Amino acid sequence: MVHLTGYIQLSAIVKGHPGMKIAARIGLVILIALAAWILVSNAGKWLEQIRTFSWTLNWPMLLISTLLLGISYYFTPEGWVRLAGAAGCDADRTSLRSAWLLSQLGRYVPGKIWLLAGRAGYLKANGLSAARSTSVPFLEILYTAAAAGLTGALPILFSDNLSFGEPAIRAAIIASGACLLLIPLLSPLQRLVYRIRYGTVPDKMSLPSPAGAAWIIGLYTALWIIRGAALYMWLRGFGLLSISPLACISAAPFSWLAGYIVFLVPGGIGVREAAAVAMIAPAGMTGPVLAVVAGQRLALSAIEICFALKATRSTRLLGQRKVDR
Repeated sequence: MVHLTGYIQLSAIVKGHPGMKIAARIGLVILIALAAWILVSNAGKWLEQIRTFSWTLNWPMLLISTLLLGISYYFTPEGWVRLAGAAGCDADRTSLRSAWLLSQLGRYVPGKIWLLAGRAGYLKANGLSAARSTSVPFLEILYTAAAAGLTGALPILFSDNLSFGEPAIRAAIIASGACLLLIPLLSPLQRLVYRIRYGTVPDKMSLPSPAGAAWIIGLYTALWIIRGAALYMWLRGFGLLSISPLACISAAPFSWLAGYIVFLVPGGIGVREAAAVAMIAPAGMTGPVLAVVAGQRLALSAIEICFALKATRSTRLLGQRKVDR
């Protein structure tokens, strides 16, 4: 079962390093304790804000927001498909999309390495070398982060009211900017490494062409804008009318990247919501905004599960498991 190969390989690595497991567990406990302390210390104030807020539901707005979220998620694997093809994977587009959608659920396991291992294991099982199989998932994050920086920077140029006081947000901005600057250097660096190590440069490299790279960054940038629009409409759908659309467009990518940086937290749960709230919540509205943003996370999780189930059925993974037994 090629979709599970990466998880099995990584599990063996982790089991062989008990120190890594202990450190990860200690770090996770500290983060959970810190999050719990923040929630407990602010719970009374936030609950009071939620109780006194005048909730008015706009169902068409909520439906459009959910539709936009689903559309953005549907097209997200296309960057991975392009990167895998550039690396030399000859699997068809449907299989590559299914592998991405199934492995995406691995981000809810602490460490997020399981997500990367699932995709790398799939590519290795389809004939790519270990180096190329491992590089593709990391390149996907690199391109996504670069597009996050590009998307998040656009509202900054037109707004003086965005808040970047949270350390996680500042780290996300710095990381995305570094990724954006690094991408043009990837191909020359790869050619230099090949020339130093092998004395020659192969005709076909494992990186997309400049046009292909621009296509991938453009795709992710468009998807981040759609995510920001979905967030804005979701908030307005619950009656939060004083939210800035520019802040939402910036918060969607930067909060995602902030959650990725804190890699021990499963799916960036809590970190992403806190980062988004810090950027978009007006004074005295932290509680309602946090509740609504958490609600959109639940909607996204439901969308991820639905797409993963469809991918499982289309690849007949469940039937294959029965045969393997």
